[in-house]
Amino acid sequence: MPWLPTPPNYSKTEALTDLSSGLTLGILLIPQAMAYGMLAGVDPVYGLYAALVPMLVYALLASTPHVSVGPTALASLLCLNGLSGIAEPFSAEYLGYVIVLAALTGLLQLLFGLCRFGGIVSLLSRPVLSGFVSAAAVLIIVSQLDTLLGIETSGGGYLHQTVFSLWENISGLHLPSTLLGIGALFLLFVAQRWLPAKFPTMLVLLVASTLVVGFWGGSWGVATLEKIPSGLPQFSLPAFEFTTLQQLLPVAAVMALISFIETLSIGKAFSPQHNYYRVLPNRELVALGISKIAGSFFQAIPTSASFSRSAVVEGAGGRTALSNVAAVVLLVAVLLYFTPSFYHLPISVLAAIIIFSVRNLFDFAEMKRLWRLAPKELFTLLITFFFTLFAGLQYGIAGGVLLSLFFVFLRAARPHLAELGRVPGTNAFRNVERFSEAEAEQDVLIVRFDAELYFGNAEYFRDQMEALVRQRGEGLRAVVLDGHTINDIDTSGVFVLTGFLDALEKQGTELCLCGMIGPVRDKLFQCGLMERMGAEHHFLSIQSALVYLDDKQNDRGWDSPAVQHA
Repeated sequence: MPWLPTPPNYSKTEALTDLSSGLTLGILLIPQAMAYGMLAGVDPVYGLYAALVPMLVYALLASTPHVSVGPTALASLLCLNGLSGIAEPFSAEYLGYVIVLAALTGLLQLLFGLCRFGGIVSLLSRPVLSGFVSAAAVLIIVSQLDTLLGIETSGGGYLHQTVFSLWENISGLHLPSTLLGIGALFLLFVAQRWLPAKFPTMLVLLVASTLVVGFWGGSWGVATLEKIPSGLPQFSLPAFEFTTLQQLLPVAAVMALISFIETLSIGKAFSPQHNYYRVLPNRELVALGISKIAGSFFQAIPTSASFSRSAVVEGAGGRTALSNVAAVVLLVAVLLYFTPSFYHLPISVLAAIIIFSVRNLFDFAEMKRLWRLAPKELFTLLITFFFTLFAGLQYGIAGGVLLSLFFVFLRAARPHLAELGRVPGTNAFRNVERFSEAEAEQDVLIVRFDAELYFGNAEYFRDQMEALVRQRGEGLRAVVLDGHTINDIDTSGVFVLTGFLDALEKQGTELCLCGMIGPVRDKLFQCGLMERMGAEHHFLSIQSALVYLDDKQNDRGWDSPAVQHA
């Protein structure tokens, strides 16, 4: 497979389609980049900077040609939420922290990629990610209401702080800004309903609102972008200090994880539709890391992958990295020649674009699905959702991860254990609680344990087995443990199994093991338990164990497959 994913027999016609899709991407990216720069707490031009070098570097290093990297709502909100307590947003000091944060996030991703830690994506389950992103959508929308309505507020990193500040200052609502913002939001929804998906609604809205304010709004008092610097960003090294790195590391770690999960999810959504590339997690980490580090040398804010912009590239027929390169060229032209045109652009319209762009991040469909299928996972989602809203983004994601790990451990510590009975007329054995027709043996207890037997569940296994034995009383002749689903056993598991055997022997009850897989048989042999039990207590199937228990004349020597070991 070539370094840059390219379809076979790539033609000039396809190259022209790539250029066209790239221009479409650039047209969508211009308003979003400025809006997300403002959301991050910096001047909008830094959002445009973040769409230059990071996008170009990522496109040249990534394993997928359809993912578009640049400023995103979630990355910007993480940036604002993590840094607003350290420095004042829109200040020079704050900008310095933002650029260092981008570099540090990229460095973490690069290290993870080089160490082949692509599996870290498993730290966030789907419910945790859905709850976190849904909460972030709520925070983003609420955080933009003051700008949309022209209200001056003190803001806050938490939902209750922002809402309280809005309520306190609602009397300061600025009517012209409100009309422009709400009108822009209304037009975006109307355009989505009635205009083709490829129509550059946001760009047209920016141009129209800028012209309206420029020609007629001089006395309205509407806040605008005013002067945006022309030209390309200058090369400069981020100002690293050890104390700064300590302050930013928790935010960078969360951002690195979220950015990687977003990118990988988007890439895997598109790759099945195209058979000329596959998404490589470790390569994606390296590409993301280097793109952020390179971007920080050119004053780029933290970046991530955008699903909406990636969908535009794929939907417009983009096939290679040329699409992203074409978008970069368009942005260069805008920065060199057209930034003065944004002087009268009302920031309430940018707030409307942010609100419109993040509305679909709220995943109500996933909540309904989990309500039907997995209430415990819905609980995980909701805990993450509310924790993120009221405790902060970093703690929200950390809490969600810990909650997921808790449920993983809980499931591992309390695995499924079932008493089995014979289905009449067959040699099939099923759970007697699930299959009412299954008949349990009168003097033989048959149990299936559906997990590895290890330190985390060994005590639970012994307690459950002893309880079942007590229920059967003194007439119990043998216990048959079906081990087909026991995929491993550690020393704690061996210790508990040995203790259970001791207890059975004291009451004159036999223990038979059947269906144990090779690695488990190896452990039983190495610890001496297999030899102690004897070859006559190991079987390939439950049926063969029952046959032997009824007629012990069968030869059960050490050449039996049931005791084969390494």
